[in-house]
Amino acid sequence: MKRFGFLLILLVSILACQKDYNKIKSPYKFIPNETTSVLKLNAVNEFINSTKNHDILFGIYNKEIKTASRIIKHLNTTKPIYVSFLGEDQSDYLILAEKDSTLFVVDSIPNHLSETLVEFNVDRIQIDSTTFYHKALGKVFAASNSIDIIKNLNTENTNTELVKLLETTDDNAMASVAFKTVSPNYSKLLFSNVGANTSNYTVLDLNFSNRNLQYNGIITTSDSALNKIDCFKHTIPQSINSLTIAPYNTKSLLSITYNDFSVFNKNLHQLNNTEVDSIQTFLNFTNEIAQIDNAIILHSLDTDLVLETLEGKSNIETYRDIDIYELNGLDFFKSRLKPFIEFENAKYLSIYEDFIIFSNSTDTLKSIISNALNSNTIQNSDAFNSISENLSDEASLFIFKNSESLSNILEKNTKGYNANVVQYIYEDDYAHINGIIQKFKKRAASNTITEAFTTSLDTDIIIAPQTVKNHITNTHDIVVQDINNVLYLISNSGNILWKKQLQGKILGKVEQIDIYKNGRLQLAFATPSRLYVLDRNGNDVSPFPRKFNDKITQPLSVFDYDKRKNYRLLVTQGKNLLMYDAKGKSVSGFNYKNNGAEISTQPKHFRIGSKDYIAFAAGENFKILNRQGNVRINMKDKIRFSENELFLYKNKFTTTNTLGQLVQVDSKGRLNTKNLNLTDKHHLETTSKTLVTMTENKLNIKSRTIDLDYGDYTAPKIFYLNDKIYVTTTNLQTKKVYLFDSQAKSIPNFPVFGTSTAELQKLDKDKGLELITQADNKTIVVYKLH
Repeated sequence: MKRFGFLLILLVSILACQKDYNKIKSPYKFIPNETTSVLKLNAVNEFINSTKNHDILFGIYNKEIKTASRIIKHLNTTKPIYVSFLGEDQSDYLILAEKDSTLFVVDSIPNHLSETLVEFNVDRIQIDSTTFYHKALGKVFAASNSIDIIKNLNTENTNTELVKLLETTDDNAMASVAFKTVSPNYSKLLFSNVGANTSNYTVLDLNFSNRNLQYNGIITTSDSALNKIDCFKHTIPQSINSLTIAPYNTKSLLSITYNDFSVFNKNLHQLNNTEVDSIQTFLNFTNEIAQIDNAIILHSLDTDLVLETLEGKSNIETYRDIDIYELNGLDFFKSRLKPFIEFENAKYLSIYEDFIIFSNSTDTLKSIISNALNSNTIQNSDAFNSISENLSDEASLFIFKNSESLSNILEKNTKGYNANVVQYIYEDDYAHINGIIQKFKKRAASNTITEAFTTSLDTDIIIAPQTVKNHITNTHDIVVQDINNVLYLISNSGNILWKKQLQGKILGKVEQIDIYKNGRLQLAFATPSRLYVLDRNGNDVSPFPRKFNDKITQPLSVFDYDKRKNYRLLVTQGKNLLMYDAKGKSVSGFNYKNNGAEISTQPKHFRIGSKDYIAFAAGENFKILNRQGNVRINMKDKIRFSENELFLYKNKFTTTNTLGQLVQVDSKGRLNTKNLNLTDKHHLETTSKTLVTMTENKLNIKSRTIDLDYGDYTAPKIFYLNDKIYVTTTNLQTKKVYLFDSQAKSIPNFPVFGTSTAELQKLDKDKGLELITQADNKTIVVYKLH
């Protein structure tokens, strides 16, 4: 009886807590106070994969995320996942995510052992060699490698400062990180111990590609303890002029700017707990101090006034009409600008334009002057120009590192990362951070083509590569399927993000829809026995996939009649059409009555004026329906359809027949045929205004004919990109991919090598397009058009 009473009290207590937790929808509100850092993952697969092979992310995040990722990969969600790290070595982790019925399905995980620890209301799971504990806190899923962390989770012990910072992060960033600024690994991205105070946090939004990492965020300050960034309080950020004089091969540049040196100086002495002296009077006429490898550079609007203020100088020589002076007894830069600048024996100086240059060597001064005269500066370097458009015009603190200096910070080889910058812009007791680390690749000459990357699959490819939009980065990725019916999502840098086993070969094209109307896209397609909808991470979106007993015979048709994301998914089964909504429910208002003929083309939706049409071929009948599946245009003429699709060309339903004639039907149902001199084996592709045909070796684009070498050609494909029409076709015998414009002119340096149909797309944010095709049976190849 006592045991029953104890369990009853425990149950009531659990339910009471659960009731409170049901009000909490934000997983990050359970982040413990002892947390040292938090990762917020929006693009989960991209981030996990990048920590394995990205030049920069691997060294910073791989150690901590490696074990946690063994759990994360089993979470089915498109919403952010939070990973909190605790302890001095960050060996303990806590995973938090918004919970639903499909988030974590234990039974779907192979090789697992599980048990419930009733006393703590916690489940213990072992997957291979990884053991972790998880529980539900209302609408939040929590998992950890430490049972103590899970047992003690509550909203009373929340790290409120971290919670506030996480609420400022960008959901469109690929990931975000918040960390104590003394974190030795994560703070490497700061290029400085600028916030070296245990009470301070930094939060950064991360976006990355295969050769760059961009991040921006804020660093907080504390009223109770000053740090370096507080020296810029009550100052206004300035332009970084030192970039125009620092030599192109500078390893490191640190620049501090201010609109009033006396204000900065007062803050600096307060930080260092020293008295303000009068020796630095000459700096009152400057607005920037920069230290490069072996020199100090001042920027001033009146260099003559600075020179007059400096005592104990003597002119020792002239170099290229520029005077070089020696200073006696002034070693100002040794300690007075600590902790930003420490430079001993700056005994030589020279004036160049608006700059005063100090060094401990006349040879260094001469080298700086020579490079400036020849415009061989950081500002004019190709590597810096490749990142400059991502930088702010002004900054309080500006840090530049070349590849050698970056290697020292990250403790790894970063060859090729020739220009990397972190900017700090002080504002209202915190500082904005803007950083970019980028591998420099010299821009190819105009009209050239280079191979961007190749990616090999485990086995032969069964459907040619297609591109799909990445809603997180606003770029494009690649989908492809192998002969084992495994679907792959490949990033625009060639990394395989995930694989998914499907039941059957995909029919036609992979479509994209936005079921939840929140900008997050899903993949939608059909195989002969399934209707699939997958989220960004390759997980099934409930209630899909839908299983069908009868065979699906045409690609999935996706209709969005009014562009309001109220999707209709049309499935073709032989003679019949089945229509579903985005929730997988049958649409009762759609009632197509077949005429006994097999549907031979994919049904398509067209709009002419304010009317909607669903068109397809069934036997020798041209079917044109309304939204409800009833006949909108009654076509009595019989047509021997070719194997081409239906198109809307010049506001007419358009295809071809087996005689090679162009067949068009207008909105009144009037039929017109036109002889195009095509053989029975031909291809047709159109946009609303452009018509392309191919027969034998003749490619016809807008009535302009191109005679190609004889061979076995794929159907031409039309792409409209950057306000320009492109047409591709591939000769499968000679393995050449051709690319033409709308005037039937070949794009320079085509054809290129390829063994399948090709797709043209803007994969990344760089200038230029990419052409995606196959290099062999197992490999896709991507070419960059410059």
